[in-house]
Amino acid sequence: MLASDLMAAFWRPLRKMVKEHGVPRTRLCRELGLGASGLSELLNGKRAKAPSWDTVRTIVTACDEASQLEYWRTRLTELETELERIVPGRREEQPGTADDRDASADCSVCADEYEDERFRASVRALVGDEWQIRSFGAATRVLASRHPVLRRDAETLVEDEVESREDLAVFRDRFEDIARRMLAGLGPRVRQACHLHRVGLLRAAHTILLLEGSVRSPSLDALWTEGRAGGTLGMEDLSATALGDGTLASGTLPITDVPYVDHRARILAHYESAESWGDDENPPAAAEVSTAVYESRLAEVAAECPELLVWATMLDGPHAMRGLDACPKGEAREHLEALYQEVGAQNGGLDGLETLLRALTRQTTPGAWPARLSEIYRHELNRPISPVGEADDEPSPCIPRLSEGYVNPAFRVAVHSPHGMPHVDAWWSSRPLSEEIQGFLAAYLTGFPTVRPLIVLGDPGAGKSLLTRLLAARLPPEDYLPIRIELRNVFADADILEQIRQALRLATLMDVTWATVTELSDGVLPVLIFDGFDELLQASGADHWRYLQDIADFQEASARNGLPVAAIVTSRTVVADQAKFPDDSVIIRLEPFDGTRIARWTDTWNRANASYFRRNRRKGLAPLRRDLGAIYPDLAGQPLLLLMLALYFSVEQGAGPARVDHASMSRVDLYERLFRLFVRRQITKLEPGLRPRALEERIENELDLLSVIAAAMFNRGSQGVSAEEADHDLRFLRAPDSRTACPEARLLFGRFFFIHEARATFEQGADRRWYEFLHATFGEHLVARKIARTLARCPDGGPHDGLLFDLLSHSLLTDRAQILDNLRDLLSSWDAVRPLFPTALDERPAESRTGYTARPARVTHRHACYSANLLLLALAPGQVVNFSELVADAPDPAAHWTEHALLWKSQLPSDSWDAFTRAVGSVPQRAVFGALEGRRDIALCLGRHEVPDTVSRAAWVLDPTEKETAPDMDDQSSSSDRWHETLRRARLLYDRDVELLLEPALPVFEELDELTRTCSVDQFGRGTSVAHALVTLMVCEAAPARDLMTRYKTCLRALDGSMGPWAEERLVALVAQRLVGESDRLPRDFVSDTVWTLARAWAELRPLSDRDERTPLHLLSVACRQLARACDEQLAVAAARLLALDAGQVVSDLAIDVAGEPPVPDVTTTHDVLARLHRRVQTRADPDARALSGLRLLKLAVALDQREWCDAYGTQVLDTMDAAGLDGVLPSEAEYVRGVDGRRASDE
Repeated sequence: MLASDLMAAFWRPLRKMVKEHGVPRTRLCRELGLGASGLSELLNGKRAKAPSWDTVRTIVTACDEASQLEYWRTRLTELETELERIVPGRREEQPGTADDRDASADCSVCADEYEDERFRASVRALVGDEWQIRSFGAATRVLASRHPVLRRDAETLVEDEVESREDLAVFRDRFEDIARRMLAGLGPRVRQACHLHRVGLLRAAHTILLLEGSVRSPSLDALWTEGRAGGTLGMEDLSATALGDGTLASGTLPITDVPYVDHRARILAHYESAESWGDDENPPAAAEVSTAVYESRLAEVAAECPELLVWATMLDGPHAMRGLDACPKGEAREHLEALYQEVGAQNGGLDGLETLLRALTRQTTPGAWPARLSEIYRHELNRPISPVGEADDEPSPCIPRLSEGYVNPAFRVAVHSPHGMPHVDAWWSSRPLSEEIQGFLAAYLTGFPTVRPLIVLGDPGAGKSLLTRLLAARLPPEDYLPIRIELRNVFADADILEQIRQALRLATLMDVTWATVTELSDGVLPVLIFDGFDELLQASGADHWRYLQDIADFQEASARNGLPVAAIVTSRTVVADQAKFPDDSVIIRLEPFDGTRIARWTDTWNRANASYFRRNRRKGLAPLRRDLGAIYPDLAGQPLLLLMLALYFSVEQGAGPARVDHASMSRVDLYERLFRLFVRRQITKLEPGLRPRALEERIENELDLLSVIAAAMFNRGSQGVSAEEADHDLRFLRAPDSRTACPEARLLFGRFFFIHEARATFEQGADRRWYEFLHATFGEHLVARKIARTLARCPDGGPHDGLLFDLLSHSLLTDRAQILDNLRDLLSSWDAVRPLFPTALDERPAESRTGYTARPARVTHRHACYSANLLLLALAPGQVVNFSELVADAPDPAAHWTEHALLWKSQLPSDSWDAFTRAVGSVPQRAVFGALEGRRDIALCLGRHEVPDTVSRAAWVLDPTEKETAPDMDDQSSSSDRWHETLRRARLLYDRDVELLLEPALPVFEELDELTRTCSVDQFGRGTSVAHALVTLMVCEAAPARDLMTRYKTCLRALDGSMGPWAEERLVALVAQRLVGESDRLPRDFVSDTVWTLARAWAELRPLSDRDERTPLHLLSVACRQLARACDEQLAVAAARLLALDAGQVVSDLAIDVAGEPPVPDVTTTHDVLARLHRRVQTRADPDARALSGLRLLKLAVALDQREWCDAYGTQVLDTMDAAGLDGVLPSEAEYVRGVDGRRASDE
């Protein structure tokens, strides 16, 4: 760029400011001391040197823009800096050979010192996000930097404003012309540029294409339709709307919150979002137009620059071929079709990643260090996917090479946020599943990922390390500098730079530094691949909470120094909560293989071992079945475990005299065969001359050693153990009859393929190791195996009893449900538990004490775990076990169960207790045989809860046999306070479960105290408290709900005189209150019986009085409504009792034939019933009784809304009452009657 161009660009906005503010030139000439020609030369940027600050300040102040002084001071400083850089000079000589410098000079931008510095300055300007092009101006600075005329035209376009449809048409034509000039010759420029500059060119070009779609959008036309005032529109406004935050224009990373369909769907969704700002009535249709324009232009540019289409549609992988229909026929289209056909056929070994990246790679000789490291890593492609089976003396299957045996996995993507939970499987299940990991990685690496690391998570054996080996091998050295850092082999306490140096030394066998490698690698993107971050977290014992943030900080510092760096980190999913993830970092999780991938992997295995299977056909060996995933879903989904299955079936299938149907094998049988196979292979490799018996003893010893480590993990509630913990447990938990010396953990684990060793090394030379099984089910099988074999030797009153206590006294078996499932197959009966359980809570005898402890624990906790686990062992075979069988000598099994259960609940962690209660089902019952016959007992089983948790157990608890201990229900001296004492005893525990259960029931104890200590009997003869029966009725749905009448009857059975008068009164009142609201929906006979029972009880409890008695009113309301529909002697008698009338006379008055003949139905309305009852009341001789009966009848009429009756008799009833009787009339009732009287007076 020429100095004159810089000066013109600086003075143009100042000249425009002077013109817009109308500043007289004579004034400027006077204040600047210039003549007219000198001022014109100055404002038109014709001078060679930058102006002084006084000159600029004078002009800005004259325009009344003092607030812009700071901005113009910055602009002047930038101009002075730019002018200094244009002075001819040579770059500092970089260390290296001439060939190295020539390689970087192949990039036309790198060759231009000024342009290269401008690019690197933009990279140094990173502030917390990827370098993104967010405006037309930003794209212009990249694409038109060497063309001053084009740049000036573009800047003019930015300054213009659109105010009408005519202006819009001119604007579109100018934009299209400038866009085509910018994109002309893009192909050669891209192919000649280095990685840094190529990505910048592609991003800028993609920005222009996106803007072209928006410029041609119908939504812009809608701004100036008839009747609308469109206002003004500028290029910057359009850019802000069309480009948003710049993510889509600047890169091809996927949208992680929604499933990625294809590139076109993403572009369409982007335009739909952008179109919503306009006034178009149909944004989707406008978005379709914009998308069509974008596709057409992309295809047109792809004819000259196919790299742009490849880059933009990277995530589509081979499916991008669908977008070639719009691409003109020719050499470029043929090239793209061949490319996508090749990628479509590449679904393993990440070879499609290399194909996509090479489609964007410049044709040049790579630098010395990128080429050397790439060659080192590419050797991995021909190595086996696993070292298992190497160096075997006996013929064995061939392990596929990494380039062939790696099947590209599916994955899920997320962007980390402060509330993210990447360590939780359920959190990932809500993320969309993606299939094209090759396209994703290619898009990520070409999207300038230089601010935050890409984090790759997965389960053990998911292939994370294989992925890093392939990544390092597949990156083209022309554009990338891969450095793979195995964190287990570098110092855990070193900084990032030192860890990189150590990784380079391990790879190259040279003491080479990061600076040396990068200085000789101009124009490429360094990619740091950190493998095994979980090993630092688990094995080092140090705090690595900020390690991922340290990597991000290293990336940012490197970018600010002009060297962008990409970083990729792998880790196990379950430890992801032990580190701080940089905000907005991209995370992917590798998914287990599905059936298709398992079949693809088995095909690869069978091809690699075709000759092996032919040679061993007579032994019964056959190629692997393609449906292993359906047969062994827990194992076949993980690549490393799938390899174990393949080795097993390829060796063991023909080892015996008769073939085994592997599809019908139990899990326990399969795991036992797998372990024995691999242990046998390892032992025979180390000691090939062992006799068969000695070999079997060695196999059993090795399996016992492995079981000890599995038990160590189980006892600590962990999926892994440190080397120190493993060595500790190996001294205590080996089989008592073992005759071999105890090896160190590191020597033991080095022999086994199915154990993962995490290692962290420190600068002092020490290292820490952490061990875990490749799959959790391996450890669970070994724990079950160890427990079953130890239990078979118990009780011996010595070492085996002590070993069993050590195995079962730290964690509950229900914490790992799979252990119990395995024990179901390993234990045929629970006979061995019978002699152990009665003494489980006793002090351990001296001869069975070992002194072992896995972690600090109270004695009570260990005995609680031990006894609970013995119960689980008794239930494991699947039989129903009565607790009385476990405590045969106990006089009261129920009391012993309570003692044990309270101990378990108090000592076990809450989550363990919860898992235990979910696993153990119980049913209260009576012992049916033996010395305990008739006593309360509890039937126990695993996994079945046949009695709902809401079923009452009060009858079982409160109805002991003579030899059992229970509260005395007939002890009146303590009865009044017994339930309060029960509450006091229960709440003294301050137990969370007790308080949560009691909280809704506390009002019942407060209001219905006596009902809680009285029993009723349901229709099945089961006892329950009256309070329980009443609450059950009160919360039942309205009639005709199922079991509603049964609940009524249970409450009515309690009215047998066993309760005190207060309790009986409360019961009648509440049942009547419920009945009055639904009697019309219940059977008539049932209502008649219920009213009869309640009325009889109430009449005995309460004599007729002037008190506000809602209960008799409820009952009378039901009776009168029913009598108005049909004659019913029982209801008539009930009504007579409630009104203190003669029952026979009331029956007669209501025309009910007591002899059983059909009555004459002349009583047809509620009014008739009330009228006849009133006449009978008036016949009472006692005036006080007549007044009280009349008062209740009046209240009943009001309650039934009988205005006609009140009109006829209301005043008469009131006239018969004295002052005391009138006090019993509620204000609302008096108002109701007075309203009747008032209407009658007005009518008269």
